[in-house]
Amino acid sequence: MLATGNKSYRPLTLSIRIYADGFSFFVCDPQTSSLFRGEHFRVDDEPLAMRLQRELARSEYNNRQIDQAFVLICTPSLHVPLEEFHRDEAASFYAFSLADRDMSDLRVAYTIQPELESVEVYAFGRDVEDAVLQFYPTARFFASRAMLMERLMLHEQDADRRHRRLYACVTAEGLEVIAYSDNRLRFANTFECSASADIQYFTLNAWQMLGYEAEQDHLILISEWADEPTKDLKAAFSNYVRHVDLLPPSDLFSRVPLAREKEMPTDLKALLLNRV
Repeated sequence: MLATGNKSYRPLTLSIRIYADGFSFFVCDPQTSSLFRGEHFRVDDEPLAMRLQRELARSEYNNRQIDQAFVLICTPSLHVPLEEFHRDEAASFYAFSLADRDMSDLRVAYTIQPELESVEVYAFGRDVEDAVLQFYPTARFFASRAMLMERLMLHEQDADRRHRRLYACVTAEGLEVIAYSDNRLRFANTFECSASADIQYFTLNAWQMLGYEAEQDHLILISEWADEPTKDLKAAFSNYVRHVDLLPPSDLFSRVPLAREKEMPTDLKALLLNRV
């Protein structure tokens, strides 16, 4: 039960991760960087916003101890160089590039990344936004891919400059392939795939397109899969690339309790720990 007395009061944060077929709630203690509560909700026949509104109304997620809410949106996003980004053109640019349905029910938003000199433009249902803001008017929304790119950039800055690296991030939603050059984002793309053969195909295609060398450059594999499937995937990549390095998601972050929480996706850890 959440503490209610003044002496034991400790402010908590609610992180809402919204993906294709459901959403997850994670209540965290920002003072100790630890997970207080986690819960997953799959949405089938019911509208996502309706289910979201009902779950947010529960006392576990609607109480005075939770003083801040973050929303991580896992939808396709559009990468735009910061120098070419114009706020008033974001919606039309997104509609032209990515939208495959009526834009009238979508809220187009963006996450600015000054360290990467880029902007991630994304979209989600207006009814989803209304459901969240009904309970948390000051909730902050972020693009999933943006958080991961920021964290990997910090890792890249500490890495060996003698080798180029291509990051292949395997998650429940698919594959993120990311590369940097001279402390700037060089390549980023998302692929909706789950089969090992498809992951290899898209990753190696990006490797070849970027002109990386099989004997010299490094493929960094970050996988949310279980240990054995991850090792099998690494072995498969090793048939084509000499240096394939496994980077456990927890190693991307400081040694805090949240980094070791296996039920928390990597992008959400990045959202909460990017400044730790």
